[in-house]
Amino acid sequence: MKYLANFFRVFVGLLFIFSGLIKSNDPTGFSYKLDEYFSVFSEELEPEQDSIYASITTLDGTLTVKAPTFATTESYPLTISTTTWMEVPLDDLQDAVYFSDATISIAGLEMFTTSLNAQDSNKVLLEAQIAYGIGDKQLGKEKVAFTSFDVISKTINVDVSSHILANSWLVNFFQLMRQYALALAIFLCVLEIVLGLALLIGWSPRLIIALLILLIVFFTFLTWYSAYFNKVTDCGCFGDAIKLTPWESFYKDIILCISIFFITAGITHIKPIFSKPFAVKLLTISVVFSVSFAVYCWHYLPVKNFLKFKKGNNIKELVVLPDGAPSDVYENIFIYTKDGVDEEFSLAEMSGRDLKDEGYEFVDRRDKLISKGYEPEIHDFKIMDETRDNNYVDNFFANDTAHKILIVINEVDKVNTKTIGELKDIIKACKKEGIDIYPLTASNSQKVDAFSQEYQLNIPFYYGDKTNLKSIIRSNPGLVLFNGNVVQKNWPSTRLPSVKHFLKKIAE
Repeated sequence: MKYLANFFRVFVGLLFIFSGLIKSNDPTGFSYKLDEYFSVFSEELEPEQDSIYASITTLDGTLTVKAPTFATTESYPLTISTTTWMEVPLDDLQDAVYFSDATISIAGLEMFTTSLNAQDSNKVLLEAQIAYGIGDKQLGKEKVAFTSFDVISKTINVDVSSHILANSWLVNFFQLMRQYALALAIFLCVLEIVLGLALLIGWSPRLIIALLILLIVFFTFLTWYSAYFNKVTDCGCFGDAIKLTPWESFYKDIILCISIFFITAGITHIKPIFSKPFAVKLLTISVVFSVSFAVYCWHYLPVKNFLKFKKGNNIKELVVLPDGAPSDVYENIFIYTKDGVDEEFSLAEMSGRDLKDEGYEFVDRRDKLISKGYEPEIHDFKIMDETRDNNYVDNFFANDTAHKILIVINEVDKVNTKTIGELKDIIKACKKEGIDIYPLTASNSQKVDAFSQEYQLNIPFYYGDKTNLKSIIRSNPGLVLFNGNVVQKNWPSTRLPSVKHFLKKIAE
C-alpha cells in the first residue's frame, strides 16, 4: 500500500498542477464554462410559469395566442396599433383607396394582423373583442374598433405580478454566481495548483486530501451532469488545450476519484518531503505565482494561445469545407402507430409490406442521421449583415494577399471603453492605408447604433455568433490582424498597439 499510495500521490498531484496551470492560462475561457453551468442550473430550477394569453374575437372567429412569462417580469404590454394610412390612386387617377395595417400583439409577440382599406371617413372597418389573462385566469377585456383614417397606438400593461411563481433561493444563488464566474474561475485554478503541490510535498496530508475529495466531487458532478444531460458539452477541464468530450471528462474524474481513494487508504504512508516552515514558504510562493499568472492572462491574453484564431493559423482552411469532403448522410424514417404505440420504419423495412393492411396509421416522417460528414474545425464563424440573412465570410476570404483586421466587440454594453480612443486611431490609420476593417459583434443592431453614435465610430458593423466571438479572442474589444487569411497578430483591449507599431507590424 505504501508504494501504491505514493504512486497515486504523485499522479494526482501532477495532474492537478497541470490542470490548474492550463486553466490559469485562460481563466476567461474557464469562466465562460462556469457561467454556462450557472445559467443552465438556474434555468433548470426555475418554476414553470403559466403563459400569458390574449384571445381576439372578430367576425371571422376567435384566435388565441400564448406567450411565456418569467419570474423577473411583472407586467407585459398588450399593444393595439395601426400604421399610417397610405394613399393608392385608382386607374382613373380621380379617386383613391387608402390602406393601413392593424396589429395586435402581446409580450412582443404579434398575434393578429390584418390589412384595412377605406375610401370613406369615419367608417368602422373592424371590431374586435380582446380578452387577456394568465393561465386560466382572465385579467381583463378590451373592445377596439378600427375606423377608417384613424391611427391607433394603444398599450395596456397586463399586470401578472400576483400570478408569478417566485424563484427559489437556489435559482437566485446560481444567477448571482454568474457575476462571480471569473473570480471563482481564478480561485479554482489557484486551488488546483496549490493542492497538487501540497500533495506532492506531503504537507498536512489529511487536510489536503479532504479538500481534494471536495474538489473532485464537485468536478465529477459537473462532468456527469454535462455527459448525462448533454448540457455544457465542453466542460473546460483542460481549456482549449486538450479537448475532451463530456463522457471522457467524467471518466477522467472517476479515475481521479479512485486514485484519491488509494491515497486516503494509505494516508499513513504520506510523509512530508520538506520541513513545515519551508513547505509553508513554498506553498505561499505558489499561491502568489498562481494568482499573478491567472490575473496576468485574464488582463492581457493567454500566454499560450490554444484558440483557433491564434497566430499562424490559416482561418480559411479551418472554416471552408475541402473539395470532395463527405457530407452528412440521412435516411428517411417513417413513423406509424398501431395500438397506441409508435414504430419507426425505413424504406427498406417498408418494402414488400402494406402497413395500412396490417393496421398501422401514418404519423410523421423525419430524417435520421446515418453518418456524420466532414465538419470543419471552425464551423460557426459568420460575418452577417444587420438582418442576419447575408453572410460575407466568402468576401472576407476572397482577398488572400492583403492585410485586414477583425475588430471583435462581443457585447457593446460590456466593452472596455477606456481604449476606444486608441481603437479609433487604428481605424483611422486603416482607412488611410486601405486596409479592410471588419467590426464584428453579437449585440443587437439598436445597441450597436447607439454605441456607434456615442463614440462616433464611422464604420459599418457586422454581426456574428456570440460563442464564436468569445473563441476568437478573450478580450472585448479585441483586434486580430490578418495577412491574407493567416492570423498575424492578436491584441487585447488592454494592450492595443500605437498607430506607429501597428503600421510597422503590417510592413513586416
